[in-house]
Amino acid sequence: MRSILLAAALAASFLGSLSAQTIHVVTRNVEPFSFEQDGKRTGFAMQLWDSLAKELNVQYDVKVVGSAKEMVEAVQNKTADVGVGALSITAEREKIIDFTQPFFSGGQQIVVPHAGDSSSMGAIWSVVASVLNWKFVGSFALLIFVMLVISHLVWMFEHKVNEDMWPKSYIAGMWESFWWSISTLLVGGADNKGPIGVGGRLVAIAWMLLSIVLVSLLTASFASTLTVNTLQGDIKGPNDLKGKAVATVAGSASVGILNALSAHVQQFETARLALDALKAGKVKAVVYDAPMLKFLLNDEAYATLGTVGSEFDVSNYGFALQQDSTIRERLNQALLTLSEDGTTEKLREHYFGTEPQ
Repeated sequence: MRSILLAAALAASFLGSLSAQTIHVVTRNVEPFSFEQDGKRTGFAMQLWDSLAKELNVQYDVKVVGSAKEMVEAVQNKTADVGVGALSITAEREKIIDFTQPFFSGGQQIVVPHAGDSSSMGAIWSVVASVLNWKFVGSFALLIFVMLVISHLVWMFEHKVNEDMWPKSYIAGMWESFWWSISTLLVGGADNKGPIGVGGRLVAIAWMLLSIVLVSLLTASFASTLTVNTLQGDIKGPNDLKGKAVATVAGSASVGILNALSAHVQQFETARLALDALKAGKVKAVVYDAPMLKFLLNDEAYATLGTVGSEFDVSNYGFALQQDSTIRERLNQALLTLSEDGTTEKLREHYFGTEPQ
């Protein structure tokens, strides 16, 4: 009986000291978990935290920082007691801070432009963009140079013996010669036009043989360029991100995941900025936490974007705490209480709908 009374006294003393202190909370703007609305801090994580604070009868203040990294640092250096938002529980973070038990699970999601939104002009531009690369343009420039050399040689030999077809004027003669070179390359020759001198015919024979090879190479190169670029633009899952320009949020767990996938990572301050970069064609895809991306995609501004594939690298979100935090156990108990009485589920439905997360 005495031990029970002692335990009750200790618990009352602990709760009293907890109620007397003000908890310093650090958060960041990350919809729909923590954001400013009508001059008030709200969101799934913030409202859940507020319910926890009421459950524990504690007061708290809130400081807003710019990134997840700053949140972790604030808790690590003890300028904040709790980090509230969408912080993934990772092994790297567990080395320097603690976490409560998870209150939300979510994976990474890929966002790309809607394939079905391509207009006819969009499709044409896609084909043009596929061949406008330095390799293809360089090959075409080399072909033009070779044709100019052949045209010059034919004119040089022919204008002396065949002035009717190859004028002595260099510009006029080169024009006729270049026309003959193009016709020979594309259709095997020009009607009613051909070299008659020995030198001109020798050059013509060499050009006709070379044309057969060049046409085959150009056709193969063009087909290969289109095929490779089409495949590179076909992102359906994480394995398709290798070598692609992919946007995500700076300092997030997504950065490490994308680096492991060998993507060319471009980091932005917010998920909205990353999606804006995708809309502008600056990147091929956006990869970030699925709940945030799906929430943002409800905005009509991103109607031309959509998710592909299923979520991957699923992780848990928890409230960040200082190492060996004295309030960890009480927060975990309160989280279980809110889960059992339906508070957590009501908040989940409010922000994410009834679809299971």
